[in-house]
Amino acid sequence: MRTVNESALSPLHLLLLAMAAWCVSACAPFSAVPPSQLKQCEHELQQLQHAIARAGVIDAQYAPVQDFPTYRSNRFWSSFATDELNPQQQQYWRQQLHALGMDSLRIEARNLPTGAVPFPTDPFFARCDEPLRQASLQQPLTAEQVHIPDSYSDLQRFFGIYALTSKGALGSIRQYQQEMRERISGDPAFDARHSILYQPQLKDGTSARNPARDPLGIPQFSESEMQDLLNRHAPQWQVEQRSDADRIGAARWHGEKRRIDGAQPIVYAYPSYVRSHQGVLLQLNYTAWFGARPKPKRFDWYGGALDGLVWRVTLRPDGGVLFYDSIHPCGCYHTLHRPQDSTLAIPAGADEPLLVFDSPLSDRHANPVLLVQADTHYLLKVMAQPEKASQKLEYRMAPYNDLRSLPVAETEKHGPRHRNWFDPDGLIAESARFERFFLWPLGVPSAGAMRQQGHHAIAFVGRRHFDEAWLEDFLGLR
Repeated sequence: MRTVNESALSPLHLLLLAMAAWCVSACAPFSAVPPSQLKQCEHELQQLQHAIARAGVIDAQYAPVQDFPTYRSNRFWSSFATDELNPQQQQYWRQQLHALGMDSLRIEARNLPTGAVPFPTDPFFARCDEPLRQASLQQPLTAEQVHIPDSYSDLQRFFGIYALTSKGALGSIRQYQQEMRERISGDPAFDARHSILYQPQLKDGTSARNPARDPLGIPQFSESEMQDLLNRHAPQWQVEQRSDADRIGAARWHGEKRRIDGAQPIVYAYPSYVRSHQGVLLQLNYTAWFGARPKPKRFDWYGGALDGLVWRVTLRPDGGVLFYDSIHPCGCYHTLHRPQDSTLAIPAGADEPLLVFDSPLSDRHANPVLLVQADTHYLLKVMAQPEKASQKLEYRMAPYNDLRSLPVAETEKHGPRHRNWFDPDGLIAESARFERFFLWPLGVPSAGAMRQQGHHAIAFVGRRHFDEAWLEDFLGLR
């Protein structure tokens, strides 16, 4: 039997062998799916989606992808240009879109009333996930199909004569930013004697390592490693106390009403990613909820049901902190905090500039302290050590995804046993503020209302989102 010496192969033979080898690795997952099984899965998928739409339990955290019923995306995932990905990257990327879509469908199915679909959903997902994924890979996917619309209303800006009203708004924005600079950079009036220091429940973690990266350059961590990172950077929240509205608590449904259970301090956390010329950077996000922002008078513009504070840590590839930033869940009051010796350059910008502070923290500081004002829940100061508090409590960290399907305490016999904390448009209607009536020309729908991850517009002049896909766009560097 003759053997073939590789050096004797022609360039054409080598090319064919390389293509065959790629197909063995890249095409292996495409096992044949019986047409009858795929047809049944597609029929059940359509029934499930119709039931979700009828019941009004659509989850808005990830956006649907046109013509791909099992795909969903966000700004980060949609930033990858399909024509710039090699076959391995393309397949991996589409797998992530499919996973986001199927996970969202599972959450929506869980929030359905009993008997809303004529088949059990758990077996559907177990049986149909892979056939539907394989079928989706046979269809071409364009950048236009995965485009994520921004969180601004062009219609509001058109009828609000945005070109004029935005110029008038800049004066108020500058005044607010100057007040925040004085509040945060100065010596804030904070009554530590009547404050609660909420500290994370910390456990022994895994040792740090240089993470491997997936085909798209995204750092990969095990579940325990990610939890260790979340623990290490989890903030301590020192909250001034004037009423029960100043207690961090667990999000709860009581029948048709949302409530914050201050007896159960929980902070909802999740990792996210942002692209940069440095590569893909890990971000750690923490959301604390309060029951309300109390109104000092009946027709206060900014008070209302529910309030909160979001703290985010953006890490460099070497594990140090590149910057911290914070918003309220309405997307309002964005502030950015640079650690000591930071070289992060931020231009003033022609539109609404970022509100930037130099913090006393080093880029390796663990568990920073956030001083939070009573009633308004403004972030007053970022500190290395807490002030002496009247009470200390430990808070539990829970996945932010828990908010997408919370148990309902009181339910009808055939009603839903779980419900999304957010409405199908990604907002919380009952948290609407009066400020929306004078801010609507700037294009932010229901300005001041609490919002779900992925729906935070953080500038009134220009366009900027908390979850911008590119760091340079977020910072105004291009």
